[in-house]
Amino acid sequence: MLLDGGLILEGGGMRGMYTVGVLDYFMKKDIYFKDCFGVSAGANHGCSYCSKQKGRALKIAMRYLEKKQYASVTAMLLTGNFFDKNFHLETVPRQLVPFDYDAADKNPMNFYAVVTEMETGRPMYKRIDNMREDMDWIWASGCLPLFARMVEINGRHYMDGGISDSIPVKESVRRGNAKNVLVLTRDKEYHKTQEKTMPIVKMVYHKYPQFINTMEQRPELYNETLEYILREEEAGRLFVIRPKEPVTVGRLEKNRDALKKLCKQGYDDAKEAYEALLQYMQA
Repeated sequence: MLLDGGLILEGGGMRGMYTVGVLDYFMKKDIYFKDCFGVSAGANHGCSYCSKQKGRALKIAMRYLEKKQYASVTAMLLTGNFFDKNFHLETVPRQLVPFDYDAADKNPMNFYAVVTEMETGRPMYKRIDNMREDMDWIWASGCLPLFARMVEINGRHYMDGGISDSIPVKESVRRGNAKNVLVLTRDKEYHKTQEKTMPIVKMVYHKYPQFINTMEQRPELYNETLEYILREEEAGRLFVIRPKEPVTVGRLEKNRDALKKLCKQGYDDAKEAYEALLQYMQA
């Protein structure tokens, strides 16, 4: 079932396992959206949603979490990426837990990966038309500053989409979606504060002043977006699925039980919200 509206998937590193649970329930109920915007981990997990492979994202984490190629300081020292790019884009989808590229490309849902352009500091919403050819955009969407190499595509440079537009609900509205469902990875009381690593960020990315400026403004922009979401949610114009309590799982979490529990929480929350979601979309 393709619903006429937008689905927005927030990032958050390993907190994205909450999103995995939500998407697994959506796949169980066979519901998709006209437009889906994935940011960082949201873009990553959105791939398995596009290919309709329920359980795939959790399976990858549970099987390979402790491998150095999955995420480690060793991987970063060897490749420049805390998450080994070759392992995640080649070894996993083509050998270990095969990704159904054909099914993803046949999905009528428009899937967008949100990235931040280094030269301008502005967000870009890249429509993924071909999973085999466009995977660098998915990867760029999750490239955390200081933990990954920037990605060069067609002479421009890109990093984590969450820096410039963590929750692209306004972009979805701008594209004509009157109904929007948000999957957030923080509880309702959360507000973002300034990154303690900003002095290091300024040194490492000194050639990209607009990018640095965007990073400095990120907490203010993020919190303004949260205020917008709360107003629209209370007015019945947005539907939000989010953790009910503060998430204790860290961005680079390695505790398998904690991640599995968070995934189940997302699944249960989506199940609980399902009927209300349908009523919202059909109103």
